Amino acid sequence: MHLRPRSAERTVFCVVVVTALAAASAAAREPAGQPGNQGPPGAPAGLRTFEIAKPADLRSPPPPPPLTAPPTPPKRTDQLRTMIGLGYVQGADWGSEILAAGGVAGTQVQLNALITRGRDGLLFDQGSVSVFDPTAGWRVEAGDVYSQLRGATRGGRVSWRAAGNRRPAIAVYGPRRGTARRATVLSYRDHIEVRGHTLLDAEVATDKSYLLRSRLALSHLQVEAFYRSQPSPISSRDASLSGGFTLWRGVTVTGGAFESVQPGDRSEWRTVALRLPVARFFNLTLERAFAGMRDTSQTTSAVMANVSAGHLRLFHRVQRGEYDFVRGGLAGSLERQQTQSMSSYSPGPRLNLTLQLATQRAETGQVQHWEELQATVKVTPTTMVRTVMAVPDIRRAERFQAHVRQELPHRLTLQADYGRLSAFQSIPHELDRSRLKVMLFKTVDIATPARGAEVSGRVVDEAGRGVAGARVKLGAYTADTDRGGVYRLKHVPRGEYALSLDESMLPADFAWDGRGRRVVVTAARPLRADLGVTPLNAIHGRVFVDRNQNGRFDSGEGVAGAVIRVADRLTGTDPEGAYSFYNLWPATYVITLQGVPADFQIGSDERTVTLLDDAPVTGADFTIRPRAKSIVWEGQR
Repeated sequence: MHLRPRSAERTVFCVVVVTALAAASAAAREPAGQPGNQGPPGAPAGLRTFEIAKPADLRSPPPPPPLTAPPTPPKRTDQLRTMIGLGYVQGADWGSEILAAGGVAGTQVQLNALITRGRDGLLFDQGSVSVFDPTAGWRVEAGDVYSQLRGATRGGRVSWRAAGNRRPAIAVYGPRRGTARRATVLSYRDHIEVRGHTLLDAEVATDKSYLLRSRLALSHLQVEAFYRSQPSPISSRDASLSGGFTLWRGVTVTGGAFESVQPGDRSEWRTVALRLPVARFFNLTLERAFAGMRDTSQTTSAVMANVSAGHLRLFHRVQRGEYDFVRGGLAGSLERQQTQSMSSYSPGPRLNLTLQLATQRAETGQVQHWEELQATVKVTPTTMVRTVMAVPDIRRAERFQAHVRQELPHRLTLQADYGRLSAFQSIPHELDRSRLKVMLFKTVDIATPARGAEVSGRVVDEAGRGVAGARVKLGAYTADTDRGGVYRLKHVPRGEYALSLDESMLPADFAWDGRGRRVVVTAARPLRADLGVTPLNAIHGRVFVDRNQNGRFDSGEGVAGAVIRVADRLTGTDPEGAYSFYNLWPATYVITLQGVPADFQIGSDERTVTLLDDAPVTGADFTIRPRAKSIVWEGQR
């Protein structure tokens, strides 16, 4: 048998047919007119080849990873993650939803929009855009915005950062689609905050509406006051005062009062509660509340308990109260009892079960029950199902809701909802019924211009000379110095960073004391920051016997095996009597000759040298002498 390698992964075995008779027999069995397997081109006649896989333990190992990782510079571009969805509601209309969030030229952008096509035609149903510059502190909002003065509204607002911890804002508020007709107004808002306390939050509009708010937050006390006045569309005034105080070991008292006044009507609400942390897994809350309007009032007392035991969460509330009313000149009173319970079980991220129960009993004997089970299951890493149903009668179709989310290839996501869902647009004269809504999303990452500061500097030694090949770390970013010791990082996002050196990537003849610095990066101007290192040097010398008494080392005079000590380091001399200590900080060192071979004796065992950062110390030699041997005379007796 002859073994011949053919490649790194295959071995070709060539079987030599020794006898001509065997070769002739094989040829005789070949079909007429067809040549036999003659092996590779150039193979001797009579050879037949085949291939087998090389054993795994003999295969070439994968190439080793690089010894050093490449630098990690900041990203050259920002990213705007955009989701574009197309949806349909059964029996209603089509809709397209656009969601985007990310950075554009150093600003933070958020966008959402819903455009629908239905019985009302093509409509911009809802949407908003927000652009925020963290460095300059300004923010621009447009579309559907929320205002504490006007509530949910449609318009635009510009805010900025001002001196004295102020944040002024100018806004234009108009009527929102589907809401009561309201006039378009111009408003000015000013917000003053000092150390987490809102000293003043005030807003005034051209329709003479205004609000005032103040909040004080201390370690054990929180108090907030609010007042709002609106002349239109209905003249109203709202005022509230709320707060909380932590007494001892988590025992907390909270309370509040609210009042709203409108023409011909007035409502008020007051509450006080005491929270008692009975145990680490159990807390109890006692509550007393009063609510009243012009013709009705209600007083309630409630006890609430929260229990946390492993994956199980339990909540139970028992409430009892009296409902007083005046109708048609007659006064009456009803007593009501109500219980609410909720239990949640979540053994892991793939399953969550929540059961909610409520029971209300009136003095007349009427009892109302309400039960609901919510289940969220992550069937696979890409499939999530959530259902809401009545219990125990899970067959009640009008109470059933389902949501399915399926991740698809190519960054597509399919969402399907079923139940008593509202359409994108209003459907007049149609009863609320269960319907299907389907939405298909496509996620796209759009590269946008990056804006960031340039951070540069040098890594230098004590003489101001640049150090090449040092790795500089700025937070999670890294850069290597060039021949002149210069490093440069572009497009660094704003923020505060720790600037340091990677000691594992520092040239061996330098040392760093480990003291970095913190730098604040803004997008407004470049930043220069240098780092210093200390050159390391060496001490060289010999241990020798000056046999010719010329005061210097000559060939053949070295003593091997002598022990030399510097600080906490030890070394021995080589066959020529030479020794060296490397990577030493510039300082004054005491060199000690610790021991010599038995045939020699120490003359001077210590010397002091000063190591600078510009050159090694050489000639730190020790001279020793042979040990004298006594002469013994022996004579004849």
